[in-house]
Amino acid sequence: MIKRNKIAATVLSAVAAATVLAGCSSPNTSSGSAGNAGSPPGAQDAKVTFLTVSQTCDYCARQAESFKSTMEEAGAKVTTVTTNFDAAEQAQQINQAVSSKPDAIVLWPADASAVVPSLKRIKAAGIPVVVSTSIPNSEDTSLWSSFTGPDNEALGAAAARALISGLKEKGLGTSGSVIMVTGTAGAASTIGRTDGFTSTLAKEAPELKIVGSQPGNWDQTQATTAAAALFSQFDKVIGVYGQADNMTAGAITAAERAGYKPGENLIAVGSDCTIDGYNNIEAGKQYATNLQDPKLDGQNVANAAISVLEGKEVENVTWMETPLITEGNLSECASAVGK
Repeated sequence: MIKRNKIAATVLSAVAAATVLAGCSSPNTSSGSAGNAGSPPGAQDAKVTFLTVSQTCDYCARQAESFKSTMEEAGAKVTTVTTNFDAAEQAQQINQAVSSKPDAIVLWPADASAVVPSLKRIKAAGIPVVVSTSIPNSEDTSLWSSFTGPDNEALGAAAARALISGLKEKGLGTSGSVIMVTGTAGAASTIGRTDGFTSTLAKEAPELKIVGSQPGNWDQTQATTAAAALFSQFDKVIGVYGQADNMTAGAITAAERAGYKPGENLIAVGSDCTIDGYNNIEAGKQYATNLQDPKLDGQNVANAAISVLEGKEVENVTWMETPLITEGNLSECASAVGK
């Protein structure tokens, strides 16, 4: 995993995204970005292969739509290739993409570690690559021209602090059992959110114990099943963390079936501020989430790709802004969920 003190990481807000689109750029803090040799083709009529992880999850689909529309507005031609978080299949897709010799590859890794050999192949082929959403598990930052996406460790830490605040607010104390429903194994988002959540609880509320964890694989139905198993295995759970709001919604459903009253004797926290999280926070069943706007995510990675295609220097790593959302500022994520 990349150490944050080795990278000049900046926050890219919507205003900054617009600035990049207008033609401004910031200096590259890494040494030797991949694929920048020779004369850049420019964005107009550039052939871009976009390899993404899913079109069935709402966030993934909306991010892909935003990315494609922003690229096409700049004149690029985008070919989208999708896998269902299957690292082996994605490796084959990357090989095919390299063989087609696009002007740039944009990649959302299905697995943070398994993608590294593929990034080396892309670099060897001299094709610039922009990585989206899940940062690769490699210290060699020259394997990509630019990464844009959320700081998943920070999201996990924010969820832990929100859980602590919610427990205190409801008078439940900070001693008891917590369960966690995670994303797909090996995904950078899963690893980062798990690390951030567990380390923050251990430091700031050591009497809160994570007694069980099950993968929900970013799917609400699977998350409901996973949480139901955990609730049946452990008694008197006072906190639950779903690493995405749709999984938190599944955990809330399982909790209610197990006799809990989310928002009263159980505090649920999530991430991404999807419609599931918005509705559950509004109903008082979920305490908090973090806004990860898929439209902004797609625009950010598109703007980075456009800058790379135009030969402009770009930040090697740029973290997107992901503010904490509770009932008090729920309106801040209304537009992200179509409200």
